[in-house]
Amino acid sequence: MSKDNKLSKDEQLSKENKENSELIDELYSNKQKSEKEFHTTKGNKLTKLEETKENEKYIKEMHDLADKNEFRNNVVVLSLGIVVVSVIIFSVLMNTSFMNPKQDIAVNTSIAKTTQKAAVTTKTEVAETIVTSTKIFEYLDVEANRTTLFKKAVELNGGSQNGLTVHLLSEILRTNDVAIDANTNTVKKLMDSLTQVGFKKNTDATKLQKGDICFTTDMPGNAGVPSHSYIFMGWVTEGKTDYAYIIDGQVEEFNNILHKRNLSITTTTKDKFSFFLKN
Repeated sequence: MSKDNKLSKDEQLSKENKENSELIDELYSNKQKSEKEFHTTKGNKLTKLEETKENEKYIKEMHDLADKNEFRNNVVVLSLGIVVVSVIIFSVLMNTSFMNPKQDIAVNTSIAKTTQKAAVTTKTEVAETIVTSTKIFEYLDVEANRTTLFKKAVELNGGSQNGLTVHLLSEILRTNDVAIDANTNTVKKLMDSLTQVGFKKNTDATKLQKGDICFTTDMPGNAGVPSHSYIFMGWVTEGKTDYAYIIDGQVEEFNNILHKRNLSITTTTKDKFSFFLKN
């Protein structure tokens, strides 16, 4: 082999070794680059995976919140719908004939209660009137009671039997729980006192009940002032309204506080009946 050929082979071998070395370096460099890219890619994938999980979690929470809000809104809408439907149904029922009988019953019940209440009130008022009149009559129907009252009236009148009527009637009323002042000494004062405690005027003699307080016509020239007063104790003849048994203070004339009197006419000494007062 010649020297030139040997050099050529050495150079060629050196060249091949260099190329092989460069190739190995390149392969090694590519390997490191690949590993770096692999790790980078892997890190990115892990980061993306974590981000994906966070995003999925966030999206899930948003879906849950949306579902809750939608459920709440549905409940509110449903409740409002029920209220509206209920109002409509109630309005329809109120305007149908089905409800009218109930309304009539309610009205009739209210009227019945009012009527019953009025009836009870009327009965109570009548009962009080009857009790007062009856109490007075039953008390005076006992002679011993009349005697006691007469003595008290004489004392109130300063020991005189003249002009005794008002004192006698006032004492009779007080004894039977009617509030008449002890200083009452005229027919006008007696009439006013009875009116003040609730007694009402009635001019119909046919309505008289035993124990009622009667007043005659007015004194001449003195309008509104009856000339006399007495307590009605019953008709002498039932069905006739002329003569009656009465109680007053005219003891000097009749020798008794219980005697007869004509209510229907006026005489030279006595005026006729004008009205009576009842509580």
